[in-house]
Amino acid sequence: MGRADEIIGVAKGLIARFGFRKTTMEDIARAARIAKATLYHYFASKEEILREIIHREGNALREKLQQALSQGRTPEEKLTLYARTRFRTLHDLALYYKAMSEEFYSHMPFVERERKEFDQFELDTLEQLLREGVERGEFDIPDPRLYAFLLLQAMKGLEYPLATGTALHMDDQELDLDEALNLLLNILLNGIRKRP
Repeated sequence: MGRADEIIGVAKGLIARFGFRKTTMEDIARAARIAKATLYHYFASKEEILREIIHREGNALREKLQQALSQGRTPEEKLTLYARTRFRTLHDLALYYKAMSEEFYSHMPFVERERKEFDQFELDTLEQLLREGVERGEFDIPDPRLYAFLLLQAMKGLEYPLATGTALHMDDQELDLDEALNLLLNILLNGIRKRP
């Protein structure tokens, strides 16, 4: 691991703990045990550090989603693996999730660009998955792109409640994340599964 990677790791921890606004370049240099001048040799600003974190985490999320899809045999399995991996990984990539969802970050062009690119990646991926299901006779939907868009909106609507855990509390009992996702996907799939 190089010095830049160490700085990124330290900065990620500080920003996750104290927030982007409150974390300073001085805090990052101190936590990384380097001189401030050394920090500026690697990164011109904390925005540049955040851009690198977002870039790395976005790539990691895309990679995990692609791996999940490659493990499924049928479109239904792939959709299930995609949803599980998406929610679990977004939960683990808290800083990426914050940047993608919070209004505070929207003034940063690189965050807006990442949001658009990730939305496009997801829309294209889900459309391809639904088209595969139609071609194999598993799904009966007239417009895979529209259904992919609506499915993506449904998943986005669940991001915050799942990330905070509020989506998993019902009538004084806690639902298991996998169980909740299975129930949700069952509802979605029963609506699009081809009738015999």
